[in-house]
Amino acid sequence: MESFRIGICAKPGDVARAARIGYDYIELDLNDVLALGEDAYRAMAAEMAAHGLYAEVVSGMLPPGVAIVGPEVSAKRIHEALDRSFDLAQALGAQYMLLDCEEARRLPGDSDPAQAWRQFGNFVRILQTYASRFDVNVALLPLRRSAADLMNYASEAALICSMLQLDRVGVAASSFNMALEAESLPQLRRLGSLLWHVRTSNVLGNLPPKPGDGEDYEKLFRTLREMDYRGRVSCEAQCANFEEDAAEALAHLRRAEREARA
Repeated sequence: MESFRIGICAKPGDVARAARIGYDYIELDLNDVLALGEDAYRAMAAEMAAHGLYAEVVSGMLPPGVAIVGPEVSAKRIHEALDRSFDLAQALGAQYMLLDCEEARRLPGDSDPAQAWRQFGNFVRILQTYASRFDVNVALLPLRRSAADLMNYASEAALICSMLQLDRVGVAASSFNMALEAESLPQLRRLGSLLWHVRTSNVLGNLPPKPGDGEDYEKLFRTLREMDYRGRVSCEAQCANFEEDAAEALAHLRRAEREARA
């Protein structure tokens, strides 16, 4: 029985440290990469190649200010943003791009929710076109209600994928966001083959996993194995001390995975 690939949500400057710690991949926010400028980006890409650690998963497909729902939606701005982000994701060698984009999923005060859902569905159809063109799959990431107004539950993301019948769009699940919306880990089984990516952390403060933090990571890995999940698992927490926190998180997640296989 193979081990899951375990990665970490990181900053571009964390490549070497994540590689030394032993992560299988890193998960980058494209907005962080774009902010580097071309020269710095090229240096980072070379560093990833040197360490054999790649951004297999990326997020941040839209920059701040690009709306996908509400009266300010601009097809031109959406396509300009997606041209840039999918081109960069492809250059990084990413296999999956997550739809997170909290700001873009908040409804303006005068929005009609029904119209907003139609706009959201249209946007997801656009993502299917880009995913096919750039050969980078898209996973819809549900976010807690305090962060986004649309798509707060993994079950909603699965329903969207099923109804739209798009072969390049699936679901990403965050155990942190699931816990805040009272979705239990066993509900992941209902996603079946639509579950393409998983993130996890300590729910209390979205902190890096560590022994005795009250989270049942073994249950997460056991659930994923029972549903024959074949994707990746990322530590999504922000590390105060990357070297120390990321190393402890990886060791604890690997331990929980071994126990889930026992």
